[in-house]
Amino acid sequence: MRKVLFFVLLLTSSMVLCQETLLRGLVTETKVASDTLDISYSIFLPKSYEIDKPAKVLFVFDPEGEGTRAARLFASSIDGQNFVIAANNKPLFNDIDSLDVNANTAVQIMRDVFLKVAINKNEVYMAGLKSGAQVASAVSYIITGSTNLLLIDDVFYANQYLQRSKRNRVMGVIGEGSANYYQMADYFSMMRTFDSDNTLYEYSNTNVWPSAAFLGTLINRLSHLNLERLNIEVSDTTWQKQAKFDLNTVENLIAQEEYLTAYDLVTDLKSDYRGNVDLDPIRDVQRSLRRSDSYTLAKRKRKGGKLEETLLLDDISYFLEEDIALANFDNLGYWDSRINDFKLAAKDSLKPKEQNVAKRMLGYIDYTLKDFLTLNRVGLIDQRIFSNVLITMLQPDDYQSYIDIINLSAQDEDYNTAYFYLEELLKQGYTSYDTLYEIPNTELLKIKPVYNELIKNYLGKSKF
Repeated sequence: MRKVLFFVLLLTSSMVLCQETLLRGLVTETKVASDTLDISYSIFLPKSYEIDKPAKVLFVFDPEGEGTRAARLFASSIDGQNFVIAANNKPLFNDIDSLDVNANTAVQIMRDVFLKVAINKNEVYMAGLKSGAQVASAVSYIITGSTNLLLIDDVFYANQYLQRSKRNRVMGVIGEGSANYYQMADYFSMMRTFDSDNTLYEYSNTNVWPSAAFLGTLINRLSHLNLERLNIEVSDTTWQKQAKFDLNTVENLIAQEEYLTAYDLVTDLKSDYRGNVDLDPIRDVQRSLRRSDSYTLAKRKRKGGKLEETLLLDDISYFLEEDIALANFDNLGYWDSRINDFKLAAKDSLKPKEQNVAKRMLGYIDYTLKDFLTLNRVGLIDQRIFSNVLITMLQPDDYQSYIDIINLSAQDEDYNTAYFYLEELLKQGYTSYDTLYEIPNTELLKIKPVYNELIKNYLGKSKF
């Protein structure tokens, strides 16, 4: 995040300093204007775009780098609203340690758009899916004006950004079985204390972008809140057109059997449109849904499982935090058993309720461990080894956790632990020979015969 600060001043102007052929009404692939950077992105200009009338802009951060597809998706969802849309064409890195790199790429794209297109700096929106949602939230903390966020299935937040996060208006969507379920729930619980309009919706699946209609309605909600903040009046025709679109979104959600999401959304829409349109059509849909057997059954199922899951979460949370603090290696067997049970349940599609709970619990454990390690990068060696060991249980192919254990064990002169996790790393198929001799704090460890014999046994050679 520190590196991103270098670029902040470059986004304080929305002057159009260079021109190229960007077609109205179509998505165009382009590149950041630079002799040293090779950053491609896709951009959509609305048919109504005029250079002397600064437009709204939506920056979309797609984890797979499918910029053209993402731009077209949002263009169809907010058609006719004078939005310029820009989306990255390069895949984003998935790990939190690469957030600086991802955020720098995002800022370079944003800077380039501001230089090429006439943008209203008071109407900047950002949307992201998974790692793209981390990027959107991270960039919002450092760039003034980029405060309208749509976050799908993930978020980046740290306590040092508390004051900056208060200015944001945020809509979110989280999958019922998402590993980030509790992380998102905690974030939005905090954000709602700042502004009750900040809203998180549950959805059956957010491994991909939700439907264009749902995305469009959430952008509409953000737009209404932003226009209210700016004290900008909207014509009656626009209100009516958007209300019709949003009500159609609710009906689509009902057709998809997303009954609880539909009810939450139509309730919010009734509040959003009060005083601007005739609310009877919205009330009719809300009333009909509330009285339906399908909604009642879905609500009962969710409520019935909440208490049991809350007790389970309290249990996991208490013992996990205690064992991390005490570096309770004697409890590793307990956690190995618990994690394996959750993994088995997470694969059992015949029991969808238990499957979703298991996925959420695995995500909570992973989130808690990585949060601890992020906040404690020095000292607490035993606690950090313990946390990394649990991560290897959660994700056996997370090579960095093994490397961190070797590093920490070497610092503690616990060579047997270092040897054990070196062999476990090699068993996972790790082949980066040079890296094994570049692990920090292993100057004495890497010249020992056992260390070299293990490497030679698996990789066919050793340095010492």
